[in-house]
Amino acid sequence: MYGSTPSGRSRSYSYYITHAKPEGWKIHIPSEIDPQIPEWLQGITVNPSLVPEIREVYRNQVGQLTNIDREERKTELHRRLSKLREEETRVGRLLITGKMSEAAYDQLRAEWQEKVLHTEASLRAIEQDITRHLNDLDMALILLTKASELYHRLEDKKCTLLLQILAKHIIINAEGKIIDQELHAPSTYLWTLYNDFQPLNYEFSGSEQVRLGSCPF
Repeated sequence: MYGSTPSGRSRSYSYYITHAKPEGWKIHIPSEIDPQIPEWLQGITVNPSLVPEIREVYRNQVGQLTNIDREERKTELHRRLSKLREEETRVGRLLITGKMSEAAYDQLRAEWQEKVLHTEASLRAIEQDITRHLNDLDMALILLTKASELYHRLEDKKCTLLLQILAKHIIINAEGKIIDQELHAPSTYLWTLYNDFQPLNYEFSGSEQVRLGSCPF
């Protein structure tokens, strides 16, 4: 949708207009959305007292989902490193016994070193990958605890950016009332976890497409 503020009879009339044309006509929705945003944000704000419990759940889930694959990849990479070391030893023997020239040895050693560096980098990346996911979840969780507070303190442009970070879609009805939302990952995953810790007594339940335990990666 896009906004419009036509004037007439010394007054301005703000409303949103849909890009699509259901039944051949664009829908004009009264601009009553902005005043609802603070209440909507309050509805998706996570209670800070539940942060430790939520963090423990997603750290366990991320660990369980990635551990098997991670260990298999690490085992394969360690096996590759072992073979590379055996290859270096074998080539070294050929050089010592005069069955290989120094030029050929230097070339093979350079290729070997490149493979070793690449394999070691892959091993480090495996550990960094899970750390990155957990850091993203930690930051998103902190943001969800501060969303309502931040909105009241930020200037307009940053308020808009905050909403874009949190929500993929804010869903309204034809009367311009917010009735649901679809949050961005990983916020939608964290919000689903949060709902598991308390009764659903908010007006905006939101993002029901994501089920408990569905990690955002």
